[in-house]
Amino acid sequence: MTDSSCRAAMPSPSATLILARRREAEIEVYLLRRSAASKFMPGTYVFPGGNLEAEDMNTAFWQKHVDLTADRLALALNGEVDRMLPFAVAAIRETWEEAGLLLAAPMKGSSDPEHAGNTGTPFIRRIQDGGLALSVSKLGRWHHWITPEMMPRRFDTFFFVAPVGQNRRCQPDNHETVHGTWINPRKALTENARGTLPLSPPTLVTLHQMLSFADFDTLIAESRSRSWPDPIMPRLWPLDQSALIIEPWDPDYARETVSVAVGRLEADVLPVGAPFSRLWRHRDICRPVRYRELD
Repeated sequence: MTDSSCRAAMPSPSATLILARRREAEIEVYLLRRSAASKFMPGTYVFPGGNLEAEDMNTAFWQKHVDLTADRLALALNGEVDRMLPFAVAAIRETWEEAGLLLAAPMKGSSDPEHAGNTGTPFIRRIQDGGLALSVSKLGRWHHWITPEMMPRRFDTFFFVAPVGQNRRCQPDNHETVHGTWINPRKALTENARGTLPLSPPTLVTLHQMLSFADFDTLIAESRSRSWPDPIMPRLWPLDQSALIIEPWDPDYARETVSVAVGRLEADVLPVGAPFSRLWRHRDICRPVRYRELD
């Protein structure tokens, strides 16, 4: 195939956390803008997240520093504690590092971490010295993404969801992330379509999925009850000065050649909320486009 002619880079294990809150009758999520100097998706808005680190793999330590008993932890992680606990830890750690919000609660006699931002202390030490327990009980399951094979940097990422109260403050680290905003999914998609809030492809798809939930409680209940879906690994189809991102449910996903009328792409951009199976990345903005068979 044209889009797999070279050996693909191995994807790095990583985790993302979708922070969600109720805002009057609406759902809001927290998005961070990646630095323009970033080597991956510079300048785009994403959920907090990043690679697993060595300290995240210390499951013996973390099982003593979570807010769930051993049996409830196994239930929350679908019985895969050794495999999935590091992803849950990484999701919480990255949110602390990038957004300054720590999902943890004090254990016996420790201080309240309600507004504990990242002060440069190693995460595992911050938790141990503070006598804290990670709020793994708050995490729900959303999706599993794998970066397309043609990308030079690839990630194997589990997306978690966590509800937060309106009084919880977030703040970008001004290093990896340079701006943060609480925003309704439809509004974020609308601003992306206008080119004023560029979304990464997984973020765009996730926000589109959230449009089907009428309210905050239904969204959180879904994240608590669902199992991990099959991973989504899009295909990247290069075009002249742009590219198509082909999702697994696209009719051309498994075909040798992708049907695309390049001259019609501008006209084929879909309205916000319309079903789609492919994204057109043009001038650093991803927009859903209509699938069109060639005449």
